Amino acid sequence: MSPAGAWRWCVVAGIATLAASTAFGYMGIKPCGDTGGAGAIIALELVRTPAALAQLFLGYGQGSACSDALAAAQGRALLLDSLAFIPAYGTFLFLAAKALGPAQRRLAWAAMAAVLAAALLDEVEGLILSQLLAIWQSPPDLFDALFWVVQPKFALLGIGEILIAALLLRGTWFARIAALPMLAGGLVSLYFLFANPYDPLMMRGHRWAWTALLIVAILAAIRPSLVARTEPA
Repeated sequence: MSPAGAWRWCVVAGIATLAASTAFGYMGIKPCGDTGGAGAIIALELVRTPAALAQLFLGYGQGSACSDALAAAQGRALLLDSLAFIPAYGTFLFLAAKALGPAQRRLAWAAMAAVLAAALLDEVEGLILSQLLAIWQSPPDLFDALFWVVQPKFALLGIGEILIAALLLRGTWFARIAALPMLAGGLVSLYFLFANPYDPLMMRGHRWAWTALLIVAILAAIRPSLVARTEPA
């Protein structure tokens, strides 16, 4: 696939990512308990004990109307996540790295590998969360498994964003400017992943990076020479 073709499909995937992300807001996902400042979906991903899960749902497994509604909404969100959001964002980031590949192939392959691994971990995460929702008094091993897919997933996404920013830095003057919010987003998301993953800035970092990349993709789909040089490094 040529860089121009990769950018065009990258735009399609980016718009699909935006549509799926927007759809999460219409699923009625309202937490019943304290989320620590994170959104309800991220708070569920970050639970590490049955007590933390019970705190998020407040009455889950006891016939609470709020917790039952939240569990149903989270179940719908997991379906959207696995069937639409993960494939869309994975394709979006993967194709961006591929389109920038001619400038630095090894760096592009590293970015694509990071994105693909993150997307695969995200799919595994969805399977684990489905089990947690079905059996709220889940064994500790299930919560341990969740930790070992969620943390690496977010770390790989941040690393992928930083690598794509590095690819942009090897491009034209416009690409170098566009790399700055992409790089900042990746660095911010990584910092808060380890400092305080409940802070909304962790997810905002990803949002900044993806928004900047979508703008780049739209312009590059029209005129690839605006973004990347074609000669190998």
